[in-house]
Formats: sequence, C-alpha cells, structure tokens
Amino acid sequence: MKKAYIKALKVVRSCNNSAQITGAYNFIYNFRILFGRLRGCNELTQKLMEKCAIQRKIVENKHD
Repeated sequence: MKKAYIKALKVVRSCNNSAQITGAYNFIYNFRILFGRLRGCNELTQKLMEKCAIQRKIVENKHD
C-alpha cells in the first residue's frame, strides 16, 4: 500500500490539466477499492482527495 500511496501522490502532483485531474481522481478511487479493507486506507484516501482538490484549484487558476 505504501508504494501505491507514493505513486498516487506523484500522479496528483503531476497534473497539469483537467483531464489529468480526472485521471488522478480515478487513480485515488482505484486505490480505495484495492486497499479499502486495510487499516489506515480511509485516512490516506482522504489525504489524497484533499491534495487532488488543491491541485485542481492550482490547475484551474493557471488556465484563467
């Protein structure tokens, strides 16, 4: 799970447009489905969602 979380962080940080943000949300969804039964997954998923929302705002502000 640790490797997948680190990969998800890299995916979120690398987003430069809306399509990539959508892909990052899908990656996070798959992360939650795959590791949902493990302890700590809900907290990590929440952190990823927050980081993705912040990145989405950054991307939107760049294109305005």
